[in-house]
Amino acid sequence: MLAVAVTVVLLSCLLRVRSDERVEFRFFPGHPLPEVCGMRRFFGAQCPGCGLTRSFIYLAEGNWRASLAEHRLGWLFALAVLLQFPYRLAALRWTDRELLGRCLPDLFGYGLLALLFADWVLRTIGPAIMRTVN
Repeated sequence: MLAVAVTVVLLSCLLRVRSDERVEFRFFPGHPLPEVCGMRRFFGAQCPGCGLTRSFIYLAEGNWRASLAEHRLGWLFALAVLLQFPYRLAALRWTDRELLGRCLPDLFGYGLLALLFADWVLRTIGPAIMRTVN
């Protein structure tokens, strides 16, 4: 997980969001990366994680407003990624005992997934409910 966290942070700094919402490497402009979300690509619908990459990139640039516009929970997931550094380094240091026990890391991970799914439901169903209420 430490390698994943390092990769996410590095890519957040090396990528940029184009005006058409596609993502490209800063040093290779004009060549956007392919869409990686199968749900968005094939069905035209957003998945729970749609916008997280762009949100991370905007956070790396210091653009909080754009980050929140891309994904409301982007900041929370970025914080979770950053917390991996001290947590995983401490786990490497103290290998003879479990850091924070077994339950807390699992609860944290499942809690993040539950928030991600709840946010997706609100983004997907919320506008339809608001239209019927008004």
